[in-house]
Amino acid sequence: MNLITKRVHMNRCNGREVKQLTLDRDFNVPDARPDALQIMKEQGEVQIEEVHMMEGKASVKGLLHFQILYASDGDIPVSEMTGTIPFEETILLPQAKAEDEISVQAEIGDLKSELINSRKLGMKAIVVLNVTAGSVCDCEGAIDIEGGEDIYTKKRTAEVSYLVFSKKDTLRVRDEWKIPGTKDAMQRILYSDVCIGELNTRMEEEKLLVEGQANVFVIYLGEGENPSINYFENTLPIEGHIDCHGCNADMVEQVTASIHSRDLGVKEDEDGEFRVLEVEVVFAFDMKVYGQEKIDLLTDFYSLKEKCKPVYEPSYFENLKIHNKSKCRFTGMVTAGEFAPLQIWNVSGSLFIDHKEQKEEGLLVRGALLVSVLYQTGDERVPLATAKGTIPFEQLLEANGLTNNSHINLHGMLEQVSASLTGEKEIEIKAVAALDLLVFDRMEEPIVSGYESEEVDWDAFRSAPGMVGYVVQEKETLWDIAKKFFTTVEAIMEVNQKETEQVQTGDMILILKEVS
Repeated sequence: MNLITKRVHMNRCNGREVKQLTLDRDFNVPDARPDALQIMKEQGEVQIEEVHMMEGKASVKGLLHFQILYASDGDIPVSEMTGTIPFEETILLPQAKAEDEISVQAEIGDLKSELINSRKLGMKAIVVLNVTAGSVCDCEGAIDIEGGEDIYTKKRTAEVSYLVFSKKDTLRVRDEWKIPGTKDAMQRILYSDVCIGELNTRMEEEKLLVEGQANVFVIYLGEGENPSINYFENTLPIEGHIDCHGCNADMVEQVTASIHSRDLGVKEDEDGEFRVLEVEVVFAFDMKVYGQEKIDLLTDFYSLKEKCKPVYEPSYFENLKIHNKSKCRFTGMVTAGEFAPLQIWNVSGSLFIDHKEQKEEGLLVRGALLVSVLYQTGDERVPLATAKGTIPFEQLLEANGLTNNSHINLHGMLEQVSASLTGEKEIEIKAVAALDLLVFDRMEEPIVSGYESEEVDWDAFRSAPGMVGYVVQEKETLWDIAKKFFTTVEAIMEVNQKETEQVQTGDMILILKEVS
């Protein structure tokens, strides 16, 4: 007899850790830049350069790229400077192996710059590293047995999810826009910001469809004898696909997106004016795609020709129980500082999820939006200023049937954020966050990995009584009784004139010995 087995590819998480890094460094204003009067806005991006997995730990190297917009003491009232802060951190993952695949998601938890003096600026940042170590493993289970006569099997149907693939890829998007005639032509870009807004993904045959948009914001120096600062903003459509061999529309994806690189430039229009803004953005995608199928797992068997004893070993499978994509809308207020706002130019933010709690009604999610509002002031020396704030949010996600064995994957992304003036210094923030929830149930159970057999003592069997009465024990089935007495379910049903296999604890049934 031979066991027929089936392999299922699983993505096993061997460690997950969140680490906060504090970066603090001072920078001199370059000689080519004017003196700084006051900082108006800062932004940063984290780039992971190198990740090295070791036994029980991971090493992460990266860079914080920052850009500071400041009020300057010169002919041009605004200037900017850029810089980088390198970091290297070791994250402990006690259960992880050196050969594990490691995923690192980096976010900026806080970013502050300060004016030390007119030629020196300080930059402080909290970088949050979400590190996950995992391995693709094959869970193998017996689904049938062949090669023998008079074999009777017991099976259980299990819903099983399997990892189709884990993949990183990029999508390049280009576009260009003409600056309207109501605004000055561009002499030089002083500051730019690109952030992902609404993003939708969908699996199709052999590919992942991507649709969405990114928000592009530019502060520039206008042309003319007395150049002034101005801004331009537009929406960059994201549309394309990523090849995903072996996938189809029935599979489930979980995708995180970030901006890998961006390039902005200005060129002349048909009238020879620098009014055309060129944009090229490379979006990075981290994808996991899951399939689902039903498997009839072999749980027990016996033969009427020989004594067979199944051999079991522990194993586990996962079943995708919940896939919930939802939107969370929330509002809050931030207050401007020293300078009162005249007009809002730009609002940006980052979303953080810091609490997940299982409730009877579902999964309670709490987090915060770190928001930054750039606005125009009435002060000629400091024409722009920034108001910052933290807006908490709470959302109950529908997730019935969560257990202690549930494996929860939750990803959140800020889709929309807007700001409006409601008072002299009060600014109302409205935001929409997209939450993508996957919940897997882990099924840990013994599976048949082999069997042991021995010859039947036919003489002892023949000398046993020809018919016996038997009382059904608790949780016992007719199949269990047939195996115990070396007969078949059909034979027991015929002798007892039963129409179904249903039996209850305490039932008396007759067993007729069969000798072939």
